[in-house]
Amino acid sequence: MTSSLPYTQFEDENYSDDQLDLPMTPREIKVYHIDDTYETVLVTPSTTSEQVCSQIGKKFISQFYAWSIVEVWKDEGIERTLENHESVLICYHRMEDKNNRILVLRLNDKMFHMFKHPEEFSLYRSLDISTKKQAKIIQKVLNGDTCPLHFSQVWVYDCNKTKPLWDLTVLLLKDKNLYLTSNHKSVVPHIKRSGISYLHNTIMSITRDKCQVQVWAYLGDFRIFTTNKKIPGAPSAHCLCLVPDSGIKRYIACSSITTQSYWMCAMRLSKYGKQLRDNYRSFVKKHNDANEYEYNKKPLPNESVRSHVAMDFSGNVGRIVEDPKEALAIAQAETGSVRRSWRSSGRTTPGLQAAVTKLENDIHLSQPWYHKNMSRDQAANVLHALGNKDGVFLIRESKSKCGSYVLSFKCGGKIIHTPIVTQMDPLNDQVCFTLDNGVIKFYDLLQLVEFYQLNAGSLPTRLMHYVVQVPVVPVTK
Repeated sequence: MTSSLPYTQFEDENYSDDQLDLPMTPREIKVYHIDDTYETVLVTPSTTSEQVCSQIGKKFISQFYAWSIVEVWKDEGIERTLENHESVLICYHRMEDKNNRILVLRLNDKMFHMFKHPEEFSLYRSLDISTKKQAKIIQKVLNGDTCPLHFSQVWVYDCNKTKPLWDLTVLLLKDKNLYLTSNHKSVVPHIKRSGISYLHNTIMSITRDKCQVQVWAYLGDFRIFTTNKKIPGAPSAHCLCLVPDSGIKRYIACSSITTQSYWMCAMRLSKYGKQLRDNYRSFVKKHNDANEYEYNKKPLPNESVRSHVAMDFSGNVGRIVEDPKEALAIAQAETGSVRRSWRSSGRTTPGLQAAVTKLENDIHLSQPWYHKNMSRDQAANVLHALGNKDGVFLIRESKSKCGSYVLSFKCGGKIIHTPIVTQMDPLNDQVCFTLDNGVIKFYDLLQLVEFYQLNAGSLPTRLMHYVVQVPVVPVTK
């Protein structure tokens, strides 16, 4: 499946990621889901990551489009998201003879975040230039007309050294090269002059500068990974790993996840340039059906429950309910009457009533936020991978208590696992679900989710963004 706006491979760029010469014969590869099941996909060297995601996505009922292929090195504790133009087969070929290296299908809404929200990646705030000039420079960087310029204090670990240690230094990215210097005060004037020079399309020779920098790495020779676990001895958990085609890896430890994301953004823009811009244009063209020249004007769809409001339909006409207490009272009343009123109307046989009750009790099985086979650790990993948004959630079956359910969600940067307690409603002789010891009870999990999407209730946040269900595909032997 190809995009309506095909990817363009720019010949004037040296993308070492796609330099392997493989036969064009199609072959099957394995792509794993987050629950460790996998499926086989038929690909050729020209099959891109975006095309594989589309091919697999056709089997899903979800309309969520932000799929990505992630290269995971389990033993090394590192991973990287393939760019949409990258050949999946070339990546697979590099790692297929290695143990514990797999390709994983994941949801990723951060792939093109710097294009949609460039103000969050103001890499030039440290420069003594106006906001207008900063915006102009950043726009040229996003268009691929110039390489980004970025620097900050980090720790580096070079395995090429006889006795490698974590060294605190200033790392500078300029013209696809990474430079090191310990003299922070002298490098700042160089950064300022280089940043302003972008406006005039001039090139400054770093070798003539007096800030005594040394070349550390050329990005074209490395693939950029992030760490998914703490590296022993590392001064921070937020690390990047530069992996060459052959040779020894190099690590960069950042002081915060924000600093890490800035460096990843700058390195991707520097390494891929216009190709990354073209990937974004194709992405928006496909998923928004927008004109290719207006891709940066039309926002991506962002369906949120913030657009929903509580309404009262108990009277002859509906009305918006603004008082949270009133909304809570209405929801409680609906739980006991409105949504169950049809059950007692009419006369049904015991067999039919039992079938209807089971159908209602199992309604959560078809919901995209329900993950039957997901463990506590898997849920935590998935939620961590989706950024720091409050209200990201999923519901899973408890592994410790058979027949019970757990609400896993994120709030304040923390993962919270809340048991969903089952109770018997004596009035209707019906099992119900609750999160607050029976203050508010629901007759199915769908009712529970719909209520907490509109009201935080006993939770620290509303349920605002669900993790889409990945259907379990039979394992191919």
